[in-house]
Amino acid sequence: MQNKGLNKKHILLLIAFYCAFIVYAFYHNGFGINAPVMMEYYGISSAQQGFILTMQAIGALSVSIYLGLQGERFNKINVASFSLLAASFAAVAIGFAPSYITLLFLVVVTGAGYTSLDLMANSLISEIFPKQKNTLLPLLHAFFGSGAMVTPILVAMFVNPEMPSSFTRAFTFAGVMAVVMVIFLLIAGRRVLPETPYANMDNNKKRASENPAEVFKEKKAWLILAASFFYFTFQIGIVSWLPSYCLEIGMDFITSGTMLTVYLAGSLIMRFCGPLFLKRMTVEKAYILFSILSAVIVTAALFMTVPFAMAPLLITGGFLQGSCVACLFLMANGAFPHRTASASSLVMIAINIGAMTSPLWIGFIAEYTGFRIPLLLICASLALSVVMVLLLKGKDSELTDK
Repeated sequence: MQNKGLNKKHILLLIAFYCAFIVYAFYHNGFGINAPVMMEYYGISSAQQGFILTMQAIGALSVSIYLGLQGERFNKINVASFSLLAASFAAVAIGFAPSYITLLFLVVVTGAGYTSLDLMANSLISEIFPKQKNTLLPLLHAFFGSGAMVTPILVAMFVNPEMPSSFTRAFTFAGVMAVVMVIFLLIAGRRVLPETPYANMDNNKKRASENPAEVFKEKKAWLILAASFFYFTFQIGIVSWLPSYCLEIGMDFITSGTMLTVYLAGSLIMRFCGPLFLKRMTVEKAYILFSILSAVIVTAALFMTVPFAMAPLLITGGFLQGSCVACLFLMANGAFPHRTASASSLVMIAINIGAMTSPLWIGFIAEYTGFRIPLLLICASLALSVVMVLLLKGKDSELTDK
């Protein structure tokens, strides 16, 4: 489908997805802010707290692989709506403070639900709005960044560190808001459906069934996956453990959360500005330049021990890497324009392998060395991501639209 312009129905659908991503971000980033309180409530170690995100990533990885092979067979709007509904019910259940074991099963459901929403949203924007994707897709991640930035503030409103059980309020709020977004998305999706490639799925199903693993046979797919994995090892590690590191070096609970807010604020600014940069340079060049600078500056921030010295570096480092997520999806969908669900799944698979591994190994190392060393290691991981994109650029320098 070649979209020539945005009409009111398109705009309503985009707003529905953008709002859903704000709620998605609030849920997803709540674990990092709530980590000290949750550990006290359940009586668990930092490694066990990291294992919560590992279990969530298992559900997310499973659905990423499945949709990577079969995602083109489905109406992406309907799949996104159902996925958000499943995630909302699981988030509400988490709000009732189940046992630690039950919590692990619930986060598998939320991981699968929100990952499916993420994958379908990135895929359908590239399909429905091919001419505007370099603007609309970064904006999708900008709204996720908006939710991430306000998460520490909202958590501080809901959670009292002196009352560990209060962490449940944040998850209940996220689940209820997700239900509202499901209704919004269903209404907007039904109105725009006749104008999308999903109005008649027969051709999509036939093409998808012929070679479901087509994307995974290409070397460039594995380079995109590797670049995404190293990037998300960095990003997930920062979101999950930066507040805990700040507590470790002597900051109080609110200040520790504020340091993450500062980092995410920088990221958010870039996500809204990203389309302007992408009009002046290729996606690959933007990713390489901004990732290298971000790795260096965040490394410097980790050697600062007072908020007024750390904050300027964190906001700068966050700003520089803010458009990287959108760049990864644009590189993937640009490489495989006729298999956007499969292409988007490459990034989602990487996200969830990173989520399965980085919180766990960072928490494990931190038990012996503190958090600075593992956080420095994830900065090195961001540099490795750049190496993967350089190899990708050498193989095919024009994967994406300028």
